[in-house]
Amino acid sequence: MKKELNILNLEDDVDDAELIERELRKGGFSFDLKRVVTQEEFLLSLQEDRPDVILSDHGLPAFNGFEALAVARKECPDVPFIFVTGLMGEEKAIETFERGAIDYVLKSRLSRLVPVVQRAVREARERAERLKQEQVLRESEERFRALVEGVKDYAICMLDREGRVSSWNAGAEWINGYQASEIIGRHFSCFYPRQAITTGLPERALAQAIIEGHFEEEGLLVRKGGLEFWANVVITALRDQQGDLRGFALVTRDITARKQANAERERLIQELHAAISDVKSLSGLLPLCASCKKVRDYQGRWHPLEVYLREHSEATLTHEFCHECAQHIQPMNSRG
Repeated sequence: MKKELNILNLEDDVDDAELIERELRKGGFSFDLKRVVTQEEFLLSLQEDRPDVILSDHGLPAFNGFEALAVARKECPDVPFIFVTGLMGEEKAIETFERGAIDYVLKSRLSRLVPVVQRAVREARERAERLKQEQVLRESEERFRALVEGVKDYAICMLDREGRVSSWNAGAEWINGYQASEIIGRHFSCFYPRQAITTGLPERALAQAIIEGHFEEEGLLVRKGGLEFWANVVITALRDQQGDLRGFALVTRDITARKQANAERERLIQELHAAISDVKSLSGLLPLCASCKKVRDYQGRWHPLEVYLREHSEATLTHEFCHECAQHIQPMNSRG
């Protein structure tokens, strides 16, 4: 024990108090021992200088041990209380433990005192640390629960080991359409279309989560009322410290809008490809000036025919004379 113990001793006999202190010194640990006799002194010590352990005689002139134990349980219930007394019958020993004392030591066997004190203090510290950890865990769970319950973009629920819904958040109600009272206790397969249930998809999802730790896919789910929607589904297996399966966490996100956006994008891409193909093949109506033979584009601008063809087709233009033009050009050249 590295820390100095603060020990409160309720003892009216000076000689017995000295024997108790001497026995404690033999234990080799550091402590500060305060002796009190009256109820007033005892109560004041509990309130002003909280002890690490309480030693108490059973029989005092105006204040007995059980009364002291009751006061200690009220003021500092987590502090170990040990009776150090001259006599302890069987019935009184039983009552001692029933009322909350950690142990008792007979004054005729003070050699037991140090081990009893060491054990009591060790267990008290372990108990305090356990309570602290439980409090931290409880606060963490409360924060997590508040966070989960407030999330609406994700349906977050817990499943038991068989796949039945055991918790339900606001997002789950928003996305799936069920209130907690309607869905708690039902198997999560009710979120899947009939065909998926028939092919055993929900069971395979749980089996994969058990083996690999999690399962994830995008597919169709069913809201309350039968309306299907696209969802991203993640199922995570939850295990305790021993590795035993405790249940599953099911997180669902509605991705219908994303799927629709992707489909619309694909449609526009296909239309663009078709438009480009039409332009390159010059399909459809091509406005052509009846006089100068210029071509009008879709913005209303006029272009020389050769320029327009070069920019809007895959053709490579070459210059030649047709048969009729050649007959007119050759006589002109010969006269020249």
